[in-house]
Amino acid sequence: MKKLFTSMALLIGSLAAMATDYQGTLAVVVDGSVAEPLRTTIALNKQDNGKYSLALKNFVLVTEGESMGVGTITLKDIEAAEKDGQMLLETKQDIIIENGDDPNVPMWVGPLFEEIPVELAATIKDEILNADIVIPFMGMNIKVLFDSRSFQLPNAGFEDFHTAKAGEATSDEPNNWHSFMSSTGELAGFVSSIPHTFISEDVRPGSDGKKSVLIKSGMVLGLIVANGTLTTGQLKAGGLDAASTDNNAFIDLSNEAKDENGDPFYTKLQAQPDSISLWVKFKQGQPVPEAPYATMSAVITDGSYYQEPADKDYSDIIVGRAGNNQIESTGEWQRLTVPFAYSNAQKNPQAILVTLSTNAQPGAGTGEDELYVDDVELIYNSQLSAIKVNGASIPGFAADKYEYEYTIESGAMPTDEELLGMITIEGTANEIRTVYDVRDHTATINVLAADLLSSHTYVVKFKDGTSGIEDTVNQTDKPTAVYNLSGQKVATMKKGGVYITKYADGKTVKVIKK
Repeated sequence: MKKLFTSMALLIGSLAAMATDYQGTLAVVVDGSVAEPLRTTIALNKQDNGKYSLALKNFVLVTEGESMGVGTITLKDIEAAEKDGQMLLETKQDIIIENGDDPNVPMWVGPLFEEIPVELAATIKDEILNADIVIPFMGMNIKVLFDSRSFQLPNAGFEDFHTAKAGEATSDEPNNWHSFMSSTGELAGFVSSIPHTFISEDVRPGSDGKKSVLIKSGMVLGLIVANGTLTTGQLKAGGLDAASTDNNAFIDLSNEAKDENGDPFYTKLQAQPDSISLWVKFKQGQPVPEAPYATMSAVITDGSYYQEPADKDYSDIIVGRAGNNQIESTGEWQRLTVPFAYSNAQKNPQAILVTLSTNAQPGAGTGEDELYVDDVELIYNSQLSAIKVNGASIPGFAADKYEYEYTIESGAMPTDEELLGMITIEGTANEIRTVYDVRDHTATINVLAADLLSSHTYVVKFKDGTSGIEDTVNQTDKPTAVYNLSGQKVATMKKGGVYITKYADGKTVKVIKK
């Protein structure tokens, strides 16, 4: 019991010490439809009474290209509890939405309404805030999902560079990436005598950026081929033999060293991407048949020390890996997509080591090889591999088919709540978030990728196979007032637009004009 109270005290103490503003991705599901995701801030503060307040600032709902300023949603007096090694924040409150302070929003609709019941379920672990907020508003059922994790590599488009120095030698290294000028090891002075990374204005086709990175091989002392190498970790040059494991790229979250730009020699990642994509253009100085390929590797770890090439078995700390050691010398830009294979998916990912080199073999190739790299991206999927009803797969299911009919062959038609309990899903992604909604015997399953930026919606219409009678909806009532999502009253609805309709009995309904 003493251990439990000690753990609880440490968690609450660490929460109080955390930064109060969390930057993250916000996804919104409105009546079964996924709105456009946003980058926003949630503020968390500890009150004088030991409880917490949480504020979703400047909440703007964007659907069908139209935006509506809702306002700032503030929940107070939230109690914190420890559960499964994380801090849990839960509350149900009736609140009045406040005006936001974003000058770019002309009108905040939320403060025009009376108290609204809001439900919060949030967790904090490793300085990451994950929250679900349910907001019934203007006749709409709104569910907000928030995640403050970083899902991409910093400076993955190689737009920002700094000058790395080694003695009198200098080189342009991309911010958050590192080559030999910032290497360590007994032979660092030799390999850093010539630059290996350069700013390039040769960008991949269709790029919105202005730069890429050029990685070059070189000749050390005019005799030894040094592969051009770039990594999110730190390079070590410690062996005379090019194939020695003392020559490696390594990552370690306990490494306190910083580069010339003040960045650490590691990249944190607390998610499980499904694949990694990048644009490359490889040109070998002259053909080397026995060593023709450039290479890329990406390894997700639990944050412990890890190096490539490995000097021992690191399988216990590796969460997943992706790699391509056959990048061909075509002299043209090509997009590569490599899936991650997860060997320890149950472990918490903490860091990622991405390494690019002008040759897949140490010290091979020529001293004039060039590898251009642009727009590295971690990809998160959001499709399903199966929808099951009572454990049996829906006939004819396909990941890219989004509407189904399912007939209940015997017995009374289950209630919507019962149908919800009958449905299970399986995903193609390593990590997804789902929002279910069952109304009038129709199930809507919103599947959001881990990064909340992509989604797919599956609809299952349940039919009664015994009666042959289908429910119909009375569509004879006409609304007494119609509003657009900016809160403005309109006379007519345009095709494809989203509107809020009000009826004589006080009911409000969100509709999409067809």
